Amino acid sequence: MNGILPEILTVSELNAQIRELIEENFRVVNIAGEISNFKLHVQSGHYYFTIKDQSSQISAVMWKSRNSTLLFTPEDGMQVIIKGRVTVYPARGNYQVEVWEIKPQGAGELQLRFEQLKQRLYEEGLFDESIKKPIPAFPENVVLITSGTGAVLHDFIRITERRYPMMNLFIYPVNVQGISAASTMIDALHETETASKRGKLPKIDIIVIARGGGSIEDLWPFNDEKLARAINSCKIPIVSAVGHEVDFTICDFASDLRAPTPSAAAEIITPDTKELIENLDKFSYFSRSFVQSKTVNLRNSIREIEKSYYFNRPKDLVYNFYQSVDDISRRIEKCTNEKISSLKNQVKNYGKTLHHVSPETNLRKGYAIVKKRVDIDEMRLQFDFDKIVTRASQLRKNEEVELQFHDSKKKAKIE
Repeated sequence: MNGILPEILTVSELNAQIRELIEENFRVVNIAGEISNFKLHVQSGHYYFTIKDQSSQISAVMWKSRNSTLLFTPEDGMQVIIKGRVTVYPARGNYQVEVWEIKPQGAGELQLRFEQLKQRLYEEGLFDESIKKPIPAFPENVVLITSGTGAVLHDFIRITERRYPMMNLFIYPVNVQGISAASTMIDALHETETASKRGKLPKIDIIVIARGGGSIEDLWPFNDEKLARAINSCKIPIVSAVGHEVDFTICDFASDLRAPTPSAAAEIITPDTKELIENLDKFSYFSRSFVQSKTVNLRNSIREIEKSYYFNRPKDLVYNFYQSVDDISRRIEKCTNEKISSLKNQVKNYGKTLHHVSPETNLRKGYAIVKKRVDIDEMRLQFDFDKIVTRASQLRKNEEVELQFHDSKKKAKIE
């Protein structure tokens, strides 16, 4: 022994030296493998997982500041390529990969996941045509959910203002790329529908979800299952305008209508005012021509009908009826006059007969009417009246009578 004691290190010191050695030699690494044991720390938002191959594995961590830019949410079993640096976690003496980027191993992995989700939602009935809501032909109020900057927004505004300037367009800016994009679009859908129901917004006719083109990784937020279900449950018709014409996303299938591009969506949901005016002018012209032609034809037809025998026959029947009524009226009048004249003659003859036999006529000839006073006692009531004497036997001696002559009355006494 040389009398020199070996250096004694604390655990922390040893881990620090190992950390320095590792981090100095593995500043940047690219590792291909499969994700397993993936965990999202709810409070911090950091990702913790294991990257492995057939015979080995290594721990990995991705801080929230880094994973917020991801286009998708990592899941167990996903084949990826990660980029980062190897570091040591001193508290446990473990080395791990601090991940900066995660990319699927080629488009095949994401495409497979896309097809699997598409098939599952299709079998569930989420894409059925029977549940698609119709898109209004003349929308008054439209909400556009897209990035607050970029060509999509400006092109959409330019096209709708040119085609249908009377429409009200409300912009709801959201993230259209990155891991938070899907959640911001879901919030936009819920808040738009709620605001429309509560009157904070006017009645919204259409919601358009739009984004420009990109790779499958760029468009991955639009393949989010929760976004698809939010679209399906929304009561307002939704138009999906994501990517280019060749790009298809789950959002396209879940929406009520897919537009191949955002610019195409602006044209699909808005009628062209110039075309409407031209169509109205054409309709007005053809309608006027049709009505004029129809009027001339009807006028000629009416004139022909007026000249026809069968049209005039009912009129002749009416005139004949009028004439018959006049004849009957004259006959009735004649019969009535004859009857009245006969009755007048009968009345006149009756009058003459009555005149000859009337008491007045006889009195004028020298006759007189003899009356005597008659008393009647009935129920102790006294009544008296003058009774005409028609026989001598009705008179007694010294009985007073009244003689009525033509010109006056006289008292007499029977002797």
